[in-house]
Amino acid sequence: MTRFPTKHFNRTYHATAAALLAVLTGACGGSEPGLVRGELLFDTCSPCHGDDGAGKQSLGAPAIAGGSGWYLSAQLLKFRGGVRGYHHTDDEGLRMRPMSRALFDATGDIESVVEYVVSLPIPDPPSTAEGGDVEAGEAEYLALCANCHGRDGRGDETLQAPSMLHLNDWYIASSLRKYRDAVRGARGDGFEANMRAAMTGVTDERIDNVTAYIMTMQRLPRKAAAPPPPPLPPIDIDPAILPEEVTVAMVEEGQQIFNTGTGICFTCHVREGVGGALAPPLIDDEWLNIDGEYESIVQIIMDGVQEPMEYPGMMQERAGMPLTDEQVRAVAAYVFTLSR
Repeated sequence: MTRFPTKHFNRTYHATAAALLAVLTGACGGSEPGLVRGELLFDTCSPCHGDDGAGKQSLGAPAIAGGSGWYLSAQLLKFRGGVRGYHHTDDEGLRMRPMSRALFDATGDIESVVEYVVSLPIPDPPSTAEGGDVEAGEAEYLALCANCHGRDGRGDETLQAPSMLHLNDWYIASSLRKYRDAVRGARGDGFEANMRAAMTGVTDERIDNVTAYIMTMQRLPRKAAAPPPPPLPPIDIDPAILPEEVTVAMVEEGQQIFNTGTGICFTCHVREGVGGALAPPLIDDEWLNIDGEYESIVQIIMDGVQEPMEYPGMMQERAGMPLTDEQVRAVAAYVFTLSR
């Protein structure tokens, strides 16, 4: 059972309840989904996130103006579903859960409030943290973050990786610590698990370093989509080396699953399986957990790797994604060919 100081809890509870009552009373008036309704609903958000959506450090409420619509919608649904705000030490998340549940699908509340937030001017928060080695942080960012959030920090919707260019440094550091400590990321899909895996065992000093580096990134344009990755090379492999019942078409399908958000394998093993800071290379004949034969590759994708031997990245069953048995076998076929 979570316990709060009575005075603090009562003050927060009554303020939240009053704001919710005001909005719900107004909502009964029946405004249509869209900016007008979104502005009305935002009255419940502004006490924490500010009238301009730039956030309030004293409440641990991040800047949400400048966020992408897809990400804001996804987070509200995660709070509602208990994927976020589940941990007893996550005061900010616990505060957000009831707020998210006050938004009604039938009246387009989430769509409306997100549309309003996206319409707000984008903040450019100053650095507030002291310390942090920017040069060391750049190395950390390239090893741990760039594969999903992009070299320029603009994020990637297909990987559910948000832009970080409008965020406060205190919020970035706090979020990274929450992932490290399983306050975030212990529930949800493979995208959540990826963040949890990336932060496993990362020290406060390293978090401060990577946060300091993120704050040096070019702040504009912040919503421009990152350039797409180069196309994958065509599969050129002798069918004679493939195991029984494995086809070139399966390898080609596996290549697409492995190197895209469908399977998210590349977020740890890096594009085309060359390996990175979180997971080993798959292009040589050295295997850490299995013998490298096709069926053992299938099995390890099915079962995952919860306790990595030499790399920090944990792998959930089926990479934490809704992969079918056929898709798993296709990925295994592709991985099988990488070392051959």
